[in-house]
Amino acid sequence: MRSKMDDKVFYALVTAVVVIGGIGIGVAYSYTSSHPVTVQATGPYYLTMVVTPNNPYQINATFEHRQPSYFIVGPNNTLESAATINLPAHREIILTIIDYDSGPTPNIGPTGTSNNTTYTKVIGTVGNVEYVYNSTIPVSSYSKNTTQIQKPEAISQIPWYGNSSWGYNITHTFTILSGSTILVNIPSWGGSTTVAYLYLNNTGTYNWQCFVPCGYGNDGWGAAMVTAGWMTGTVNVQ
Repeated sequence: MRSKMDDKVFYALVTAVVVIGGIGIGVAYSYTSSHPVTVQATGPYYLTMVVTPNNPYQINATFEHRQPSYFIVGPNNTLESAATINLPAHREIILTIIDYDSGPTPNIGPTGTSNNTTYTKVIGTVGNVEYVYNSTIPVSSYSKNTTQIQKPEAISQIPWYGNSSWGYNITHTFTILSGSTILVNIPSWGGSTTVAYLYLNNTGTYNWQCFVPCGYGNDGWGAAMVTAGWMTGTVNVQ
């Protein structure tokens, strides 16, 4: 028998097809309303985001580079800009992140050479956990052997993936900041679907940022990392 939490996780995931780059990809995702927020003020609010790799980013007039980007899943499975995300205050938010990118990453934090384990932790969600589906995880922190997740796995922190040459099994984070204070941090890894439950009880405008250096340049903090709608943007809590 499933628990109440299992039921909520189950109903947050609905099988669908998101068309990315002209290729149909079967995924699980939640979707109940269009974006921005124009829904009733009761009940959970569902937000689904997708991370896709290899999006063309024009570095300069003569050079185009492939970069990862967040998108919001909108009506009819359309992918919309994540530059501005509107969320309700004082309501349960069920956030689903579908990550098509790959990992692991040796560095994580506010610079391309930092290694701040804070961003490997789940912060600001109910129970400070996230639920991971559709992925594999290392059998141990010192093994590249993996085991398939057969049911949602409650994760509080992403471990170091093997020895020092591999890194954390993280491809991106979705981090909401109030100045330098982390309100929410949700790490994800490639090929997974991550579901998190959270509440934002203070209205206002905040920044969101990925803290895995996955952009352009020697430190990985150029291009997508500093461009609204790619790996950073604004969250309006209304």
